[in-house]
Formats: sequence, C-alpha cells, structure tokens
Amino acid sequence: MRLTTLFFAFVNYAFNDKGRRAGKATLFHSLRLTEEMALKQKYLTKSQKLMRSKNEIEIEWDSSLSHTNLIDTPDGIVPLDNFSQEQREQMMFEILQPETMKSADARKLGQDKARSKNKLKEWIKAGHFCKKGIELVDEIFSSDSLINVHHAAYRLNLLDMKRKAQRVEQLVNYIKAHNALLDKPNSLNSVNFEELLFKIPINNQIGTDIVSNEEMMHAMKSFLQRYYPDYPIKLMVLHHDERLPGEVTGGHVHAFISGKNALTHQYDLRIAQIKKVNEFLFKRDGMSATLFSEIGRLNYEQAGDVAKHMQEMFYEFVNEHLFHPKNINAAFHPESVRKSEKRKQMRREAKLAKRDRAFNYHARLLENVNSLEIQLKSFDDKISERKQVLDDVESKIINVSESYDALTIKHDALEQQCIQQEERLSDIEIVVQQKQRRLSKKMLLEQEVDERLNVKVEKEKKLDASIWLKQQKHTELDNAIAEKQSILDRLSVMTTQALLPVHKMLEHMNNRLILKGRSGAAEFMQYVIKAFSADLPAELRKILIKIANNTGDTELENALTRKDSQINDSLDM
Repeated sequence: MRLTTLFFAFVNYAFNDKGRRAGKATLFHSLRLTEEMALKQKYLTKSQKLMRSKNEIEIEWDSSLSHTNLIDTPDGIVPLDNFSQEQREQMMFEILQPETMKSADARKLGQDKARSKNKLKEWIKAGHFCKKGIELVDEIFSSDSLINVHHAAYRLNLLDMKRKAQRVEQLVNYIKAHNALLDKPNSLNSVNFEELLFKIPINNQIGTDIVSNEEMMHAMKSFLQRYYPDYPIKLMVLHHDERLPGEVTGGHVHAFISGKNALTHQYDLRIAQIKKVNEFLFKRDGMSATLFSEIGRLNYEQAGDVAKHMQEMFYEFVNEHLFHPKNINAAFHPESVRKSEKRKQMRREAKLAKRDRAFNYHARLLENVNSLEIQLKSFDDKISERKQVLDDVESKIINVSESYDALTIKHDALEQQCIQQEERLSDIEIVVQQKQRRLSKKMLLEQEVDERLNVKVEKEKKLDASIWLKQQKHTELDNAIAEKQSILDRLSVMTTQALLPVHKMLEHMNNRLILKGRSGAAEFMQYVIKAFSADLPAELRKILIKIANNTGDTELENALTRKDSQINDSLDM
C-alpha cells in the first residue's frame, strides 16, 4: 500500500472572553470573512484595527481560488462562494451564540438554587409538607425543562399547610434560579464548540485526483456522526485556496461541533471524548487497558494522551472508510520526525494566526517565487548562450553571403562566355555553308576544304565539351544557391525567436498605453525598463525609444533615454 501521514487536531473554545475571542478569530478565517464591516470585529486589538488591511488577511490564502472552497449544507456540499459575506457572518454569530451571563451571576444563581432546595428538603424531612405538597416539590426537583413559576405557586397555595407563604416563596426562588440556569453551562470555562481539522500534508503528494475534497468532508462527517452523534455539527468547510494555482494538493477540512449534548442539554463534550477514548482503549487492549477518569479532570500529560488516542481513533476510521479502499495506508510519523525542531516549531506556532506562522501559504508562495527566479536566471543564461550561437551564425551568414555574391559574378561571366561561344558557333555554321557552296564550285579545292572543315569540326567538339562543362557548373551553382537559401530560412526563424524579448517589451508598452492614467500603468513601465537591457543592440534600443515617443508616453521615453545613456556609458568604459 502507498503510505501517507495525516494532520488531525482539535481545539476547544469556551464561553469565557478568551474562548469567544479565539473562536471568533478561527471562524473569521474558516468562513473567509474579508468585508470591511467584518474587519472591525471586537477580537482585533486597537492597533490591529488601525493597521490591519484586507490584503493582510488575504495573504493567508489565494482569493482567485475561492471557488474551490466548499461548505456542507442540508442540501449537500456546495461552494462556499454561494454564500455572501453577510450570510457567513450570520453563521459565525450563530455558532458563537449570544454572550452568556457573567461568572459571578451564574455562581449566585447556583447558590440561590441550592439554598432554596436544601431549605425545602429540610421542611419535607421535618414534616411541614403534606403528601401532595411533597409530590409537587419532587416533581419540580426532577424537572430539567422550563417550569411555570406562577402555575407551581398556584398549585402549592391550594394545599393546606402551616406558613404557606414562606413555603411558596422558597419554591418560587428555586424555580426562578432553575429557569435562569436552564441550558446554561455550569461554568464559563465549559466548551461552547470544538473545531476539528483534517488535512493530508502536501509533501505526501496525494491530490484531489486520488482523494477528492468531497471524500475528505464525508470522512470527517462520518467520523463525527459515529463517535459524537449527540453533538451537532454546526459548520463544516473545506479550504482549497491555501495552495499554488497549479497544485491539486492542500485541501483541508474544518469541522465545528457543539459542546452541548443534544439529548441531555449538558455541556459535557470533554467528558464524552474521554469516554469514547476509554471505549477505544478497552476494545483494543482489553482488561490491560489504562483508562482515564471520566469526571473530566485531567492533568497536562493525561490531556495530551487523550488527544493522541483521539488521533489513533481517527487514523483507524479513515483508513477503514477512506484510504484502504484506495490502497493507501495512513500511519503516524516516526518518533524522530515528531520530535524534530521543525515539528516543535509548528506546535509552538499552532495557536498563532496563519499569517504569523513560519509554515503557511505565504511562505510557500515566497519559496515558489524564489524557485521561479532561479529558473528565470537559468533561462537568461541559456538565452545568453543562444545569443552567442546566433551571433556566430550571423557571422557565418555574412561569409556565406559574400561567397554567394562571388559565385553569382562568376556565374554571370560564364553565362556571357557561353553566349559569345554560341555566336561564334553561328558564325562557323555560316562559314561552313559558304565553303560547301564553294566546294561544289571548286572541286579542285576539296582536299583543302576537307582539312579546314576537319579543323572546324574539332573546334566544334571542344566547344561542345566546354559548353557541357559550363552547364554542369551551372547546375552545381543552382544546388549551392538552394542550400544557402535553406540556411537563410532557418536563420530567419532563429532571428524571430531572438527578437521575442523585444516583442514582449512592445506588448508591455501596449498594455501601459491601454492603462494610461491608471494604477496598473506603472507596473508595466517597470517591466519595459527591466527588459530594456544591454543585451539589446543599440539600433533596437533607438527604435524602442522612438516607438515610446510616437505613443506620446513622455515618461516612458525619458526613462528609456536615460537607461540607454547609462548602457552606452557602461559600454564605453
């Protein structure tokens, strides 16, 4: 099986001020809240309100990839972009819940309730209540829902007992305290909600083509429904915008579950987690299992062990339901990796905002930029090498061109000689005809004519041989010209590629002209000036300055003129 590691963690957020502030911050990040009204939330310090900007928040992710973020809804998994900033902000406040009562108020109500309950029990024990009165008080004591105080007081008033008004008053005090504390946590330190994070680290190279984002969300949801079915999932989102545009890795799930048990209405999520861990350990280790106290009071080391066992539970679950069917097995890092300095630093930075961590999207983006700069320098070096080759080829073209000119002159001369020989041949033919006519008239001169004719025939043969040789040279010359033309065509293509930087510079000049007067024009001016280097021939630099002049872009023309002077000065030194 292919091996991988996971990142699974959970964080509890209490009802107290620290918990609400931290909870608001993580929900702010998870819901991608970026509007100006949201930037002024109370969790920011005074200096952050003055200095923090929208761009500073968006450095945590790539906003151009926001369409890849997902959210789980009753209608299924949909893009997070389907919800407006206002709707997301409403989700945040629904999860946070309205601020509960202060600790002092909750403590006082608890004391009042206990005091009234004890007093009523003393009276029942002393026989100051009739049978129906005892039944009514026991009914109220056993209730875990809202009690109608007026109806209870009315029912107690109907009964016959001594000091009835005092009994009714004490029962009313108990009911008021009971109703005020109903559905409230026992302490502001109780868990309001818990965030759980599931991520496949990028270095495992398991992208969406192997495990889809939707499958990761379904796995997290199934895990929570199996182990914590009584604690509703308030929000589940998946972020896939904390990556580089070409990557398919980096998707991670944020799930938020309520700290309140939907059946008992008690804020006992921590105890429920300890119980689930004990069940997991007992199932795995049997009677030899070391179990944890289920009253919720754990020391630092025990709390760490519970978190570790929860990770083991999650690994076991996702292996069975997600990874093993794909021939993948998730396993913990070796101890040497877990105790490495990098891991220690990541744990130290876990409570910091993502923008303040050493290992975040922005850091990866910078690493990628540095890599691209190195790659660009490599390309520049290769271009310089190719330019040298081009210069050598251009030198050879000049030599070939000179040779071609010489061959052309020689060809023209030979052609003229052939014409002259043809004319001479024509003259010879006329002479032969004349001799033949004279031969018919002067038979006596036959031998002399024959001898002269033989001489002319020999000359004609030599002339034919010479003409054939000239024709052969003419054919060879045509082949040489065709070969040189092929070389020129290839050199033309290479010259076009060499002029590509000039083409890019003209493209940036055009973009600047289009954006004239707007903020983007300055950026394209920097691109033009950067490309306007000593690598360009002086003649091309003059042409580019003239183009800038013709566009009416005086600022660019002056900048290029200054840089041209600097280049010329450096070349003269």
